[in-house]
Amino acid sequence: MSEASMTEDKRSMQQFAGVAGNRHYNDLDGFRAIAAIAIVVMHVHVRGEYVHTSTWLSTAVEPLGTFVTLFFIISGFGMCCGYYDRVKNGSMDIERFYSRRIAKILPFFALLVCIDVVAEGFSPNALWEAFADVTLMFNLLPDLNIQVIGVGWALGVIFLFYFLFPFFVFLMSTKRRAWGTFVASVVLSLSCIFHFFKTNGNIDDRRFIYQFMFFVAGGLLFLYRHRIESLNSVGRRLVLLVAVAVLPLLYVDVPAWASNVKQLVLWIPWMVFAIAKDHKVFSNPLTKFLSGISMEIYLSHLFIFQVIRICGLAHVSSDGTVSYVVALALTLAGVIAFALLAHRCIAVASRFIATSRRTGQPRGKHGVAEGDVR
Repeated sequence: MSEASMTEDKRSMQQFAGVAGNRHYNDLDGFRAIAAIAIVVMHVHVRGEYVHTSTWLSTAVEPLGTFVTLFFIISGFGMCCGYYDRVKNGSMDIERFYSRRIAKILPFFALLVCIDVVAEGFSPNALWEAFADVTLMFNLLPDLNIQVIGVGWALGVIFLFYFLFPFFVFLMSTKRRAWGTFVASVVLSLSCIFHFFKTNGNIDDRRFIYQFMFFVAGGLLFLYRHRIESLNSVGRRLVLLVAVAVLPLLYVDVPAWASNVKQLVLWIPWMVFAIAKDHKVFSNPLTKFLSGISMEIYLSHLFIFQVIRICGLAHVSSDGTVSYVVALALTLAGVIAFALLAHRCIAVASRFIATSRRTGQPRGKHGVAEGDVR
């Protein structure tokens, strides 16, 4: 591989961490880790039906599913950091872009899908849904009620954002157009509430068009990143004050039409705080490690929790709070171990496939595999 290709690969791998030029937005690692853990905390409590936990605990953890929209905002910002300028100036290799997005997501997701299909006994419903899952395009389906890796709906939203990213850059090519896009995205989100809802009256919040405003918000933060970075210490303190002040909104019920707006009010101040300057509380070896496997934590935590339930470890005490804390600790330990093991197996399989391909390539007249010529 040439030095230029290696440089491009490194930049491509860094985009999720939020890298623009020489600036690495380390706090976003912490935010991604916190979001993943928060979703696990919520799901274990809800799926474990810990009805006898302390009232304050139930109240504290149930709204934490809101953190999934923070993922979307970070994705919008991070993708722009990695690819916005290259799309605009025409230097991005489209094939490499999509290949890398698929290579990052599909192996681990497909492994989980296979495990789920086996657990379902290869039922017809599971096979249909599994096929839709591994295409990564399932957010385009008319019915998104997919039970095989049900939490994968967020991955479907994010992949559709990747799929549309060149068009997204066009929509964000100027600040004026970007603000117009943001207004349109808010109206489209509202249309899912007031007009394009399900026949039973429920809102399908798993639709890309309903969540698109968060990616646009991330793109707007990217466009204003330099102004945000120029905030002085007084400005940064004010931003932190606002960010802390709006946190109670997590526990405030609002009408359906105001839900996404509430989440923007929640997360935008924290994103500004993170972009302005790095902070050790969010940027440290632990958060960096957890951020690196945040997607795996999100996708596999319900599978690991189900294993814990089957093993009879979900309710180890008559005290619901104790049972919940034990199950949560086991789930977190399990997803981390599973993610690391899966990464190791996928890496070994990838090297084996790459070696097999090189071995099977036709030889040139000098006995060198044609694909090895640089």
